[in-house]
Amino acid sequence: MSATTIAQKGMEAFEKGDNATAISLLDKAIESSDSPMWLLVRSKAHQKAKNLEAALHDAELAYHVAAERGSGTSRSHMIQAQYRRAVIYYQLGRFADADCCAKWSMLLAEGRPAREDDGVEKRVDSEGNYTVTYDEYLADKENQPKPKTSDGNAFAAAEKGPNATAWNMAFSWRSQALGRLKNLPKDHPAWKVNVTKIPPKPEQKKAKSPEPAESTSEDEVQKQKLPKKEAPAPGSVPDEKMKLRIDFYQTNQTVTVSLFVKDLKKDDLKVDFGKHQVRISPIPREAASYVKPGDREATSTLILAGEIDPSASKWSASPRKIELVLQKATPGIKWGLWGEEKIGSAEFDDQQPATTTSSSAASTAKPAAPSAPTPAKVPAYPTSSKSGPKNWDSLPVDDDKEEGQDINGFFKSLYKGSTPEQQRAMMKSFLESNGTTLSTNWDEVKDKVVPTVPPEGVEPKPWNG
Repeated sequence: MSATTIAQKGMEAFEKGDNATAISLLDKAIESSDSPMWLLVRSKAHQKAKNLEAALHDAELAYHVAAERGSGTSRSHMIQAQYRRAVIYYQLGRFADADCCAKWSMLLAEGRPAREDDGVEKRVDSEGNYTVTYDEYLADKENQPKPKTSDGNAFAAAEKGPNATAWNMAFSWRSQALGRLKNLPKDHPAWKVNVTKIPPKPEQKKAKSPEPAESTSEDEVQKQKLPKKEAPAPGSVPDEKMKLRIDFYQTNQTVTVSLFVKDLKKDDLKVDFGKHQVRISPIPREAASYVKPGDREATSTLILAGEIDPSASKWSASPRKIELVLQKATPGIKWGLWGEEKIGSAEFDDQQPATTTSSSAASTAKPAAPSAPTPAKVPAYPTSSKSGPKNWDSLPVDDDKEEGQDINGFFKSLYKGSTPEQQRAMMKSFLESNGTTLSTNWDEVKDKVVPTVPPEGVEPKPWNG
């Protein structure tokens, strides 16, 4: 039976509440492959079984494995891993640590760089006690991901974003952690911060070595006879085959570009930022082992699809990945793609490209730039509203709005701008669910009692006051 099949059975056992079987099956699967998803499910199973140290081990290992793999689902797994740390630290009574991890989960869900020095764990006083307040927590509501949806429902929009649900879960968990801290004396150990954003990597369990076979099969003999693949001759590999695998994502302010490499030496790396190009060298080429630092092929020039601010752009690197955080010259402009890679050192449009040899901000460049990309035409989404389709991007934004406006102000604003039917739905769903659900769809809630849906790990209890 393959590791994937075993892991699937383990995850099905967890869904049925059979934590012991889930742990046993996932143990076997993870011996063959340390999949972040499998580690996260096993972490949940250990947590349910009250094996909190084992649960924390799996959550932290899942974070590291996801970060090293750098696949399309890595950010989602890293968000979940930080959230699992928050839940476990809360159950261990380490409430300040729990809030830090939940905050890091939210920042990742907002698209912030994984290695950003955000200083969350440094918010302590002279006694080493955590100083983040409940009001500061409420102010974070302003950063909630709010993607567009076809029905114009702001709450539905928040739920349909790629990482919005994870953000909401972490946000709710912070309420629990800070609420518990508020009622503890300042000399209680729960006020101390003992976590780091990137946890120490736990030791991985080694797969069991198979028993030596008594005889060698014919297939194995043939494999042993096969000659080793010869390295390509210098100059024989075309530029197209040397190009790196590249992913990107963007926010209103930045475009984050990830370049995946092997055996990268960070200390030797040099990155030049221009307004329309980024030059990186030396880069090892997996497809052309003959490429050495100084060769033309050891340099990549990224031709960007839009204009950036070189002085505010940054980079970081690991042995397997280079991450560029490019500051958009015109915030709010959406790039259709990040650009393209050219092998070799292409000429910069800028007169003086900004050069960095560490992950600090680049120096200021002084070129004359072409015009910024034209914003794409906003589509009119289908809607059942009697007033017709609405262009949500055209709504005015109050730039003077205080950043610290509390969550009540947000709800009042939403309620005030709703139709009478939507207001009835909001009142009914909010009251019947004890404040855990808010719906603007009257047809959905009018004929049923809206159930209470508390955050994970919280058990609703009746008030007998």
